[in-house]
Amino acid sequence: MNDDRAPVDIRSGLGLLLRTLRSYPRYGVVAIAGALVWMATVVLIPYVVATIVDDAILAKQRDLLVPLILALVGVGVVQAIGMGFRRYFGFRLAYRAEADLRSRMFAHIQRLAFAFHDITPTGQLMSRASSDLSQIRLILMMLPIVIANIAMFLVVMVVLIVIDPILGTVASLTIPALVLNANALARRVIRLSFSVQQKLADLAEVVEESVAGIEVVKAYGQERREELRLKAAAAAIYEDTVQIARYRSTYAPLFELIPSLGTVAVLWVGGLRVIDGALTEGEFVAFTQYLAVLVLPLMITGWFFANLPRAAASASRIDELLSTDPVIEDPPRPTVLREGPGEIRFDGVRFAYPTGPTILDGVDLVVPGGTAVALVGATGSGKTTVANLVPRFYDVAEGSVSIDGVDVRDLRLDDLRSEVAIVFQESFLFSATIAENILVGDPQADERRVRSAARLAQAHDFICAMPDGYGTVVGERGHTLSGGQRQRVALARSVLRDPRILILDDATSSVDAVVESEIQEALRHVMAGRTTLIIAHRTSTLALADLVVFLEDGGIAGVGTHEELLETIPRYGAVLAHDDRTARGGVR
Repeated sequence: MNDDRAPVDIRSGLGLLLRTLRSYPRYGVVAIAGALVWMATVVLIPYVVATIVDDAILAKQRDLLVPLILALVGVGVVQAIGMGFRRYFGFRLAYRAEADLRSRMFAHIQRLAFAFHDITPTGQLMSRASSDLSQIRLILMMLPIVIANIAMFLVVMVVLIVIDPILGTVASLTIPALVLNANALARRVIRLSFSVQQKLADLAEVVEESVAGIEVVKAYGQERREELRLKAAAAAIYEDTVQIARYRSTYAPLFELIPSLGTVAVLWVGGLRVIDGALTEGEFVAFTQYLAVLVLPLMITGWFFANLPRAAASASRIDELLSTDPVIEDPPRPTVLREGPGEIRFDGVRFAYPTGPTILDGVDLVVPGGTAVALVGATGSGKTTVANLVPRFYDVAEGSVSIDGVDVRDLRLDDLRSEVAIVFQESFLFSATIAENILVGDPQADERRVRSAARLAQAHDFICAMPDGYGTVVGERGHTLSGGQRQRVALARSVLRDPRILILDDATSSVDAVVESEIQEALRHVMAGRTTLIIAHRTSTLALADLVVFLEDGGIAGVGTHEELLETIPRYGAVLAHDDRTARGGVR
């Protein structure tokens, strides 16, 4: 993702704003039409007033007074209707665009590969879905009235020149001054606006990390450190926003001063022309009224152009995210995965993460269908990487990974991942009921299948013992359940999917020996007849495996039973001993 030092592509932001506006033509047209109707009535009212003054009051025509006043009232009613349409459909446009952009962003984020999420902090994404979208909503909300204001300004200037060419020319001198002022402001705040939006994302990142890691923060007494991080992030925003405020304080008042100076000039020159008889009193009243009605529109337009750079900067950040291509997508002509036992084959696999060294280099491995294979190796040896390549969380740099003879890159992602279930080392549960968390495995499953999956995972008894049973709502990330309970719910979720391949990322590492024994018993039931990859970090996990694959130096150092590898590869025993010591230190 971008940062505040990167060049600001304001055109991409403006392009997104225009595309968004074109996506809702009905709302935009009606809102702008309402604004133009309102504008027309604003332009018409001074003319009616001038007519009342000249043709009714000064001409002492009593019979014209009432009809003209009624006409004025009618114009006011039309003005109110135009304002109502402009506000309703303008707000509807802005809120619809905000909601749809948020949905597009969320859907796109879901499609982006693990490689993107590995390097993009959650706070950066949350900022785009909150503060950046708010800026776009505000600017779209004001767009219809600004278009009407600009149109009104041009129409009024033409009317003023028609009323009196000399006075109209004097008044029109404000136009280039206003344009130059708006351009000068935009040039000074655009980069600062982009920087503010980026630093708001940094602030969101600090907050998200502090809340998500509150256990670590409190356990290590780092509350003060987190406060200082937040203070530093907020101070960076403060510095830029104060600088923007300084520029706005310099240039924004000119949006009022320049028209005011124009009004002074008009009053002076116009007063002389009325005294000389070149202009009637009614025309002069209309002229001054036209100038008066321009004051608020000019202020609104000035606000719009003062805030447009920040909205464009926000839009460019969103466009940057939406333009990020998913590196892992469905193939153009997908292959159907035929029936099979679930054999996994790695042929000459080479893989490296974008920002790291080569993890796997020329790996050849066959996992026969229906067997359980444990992956063992030191930290960084590629155990998790091997498992992640099967559901295609990442793509290999060279070689291939296939299931039952079909390259995983030739399969639709949904078809592939429907055949693979993963029980992660840290089981993530949603803030929902236990049943809803299990249904993540197969949202179409009925209650009977949910309960059957829970029984296989040895979770049914403890679920039924809860006050609301399967309807019990677990807390955020499932923290209202114990580690063993979370793992069994996650295992039930995998069972419900009924996968061809099961991946266990050391699913018993965060529980004690008693709970581990219970979970392993559940795993034996679940693994029966399924191809299983077990990422093993301690010796007790190997009891579930038929074979063990020892990974070292980017390749496979040995394949065999646990006992065979202990006898033939001394390094294998040393790695397991180290992992067992680490595990004992991490489980109470």
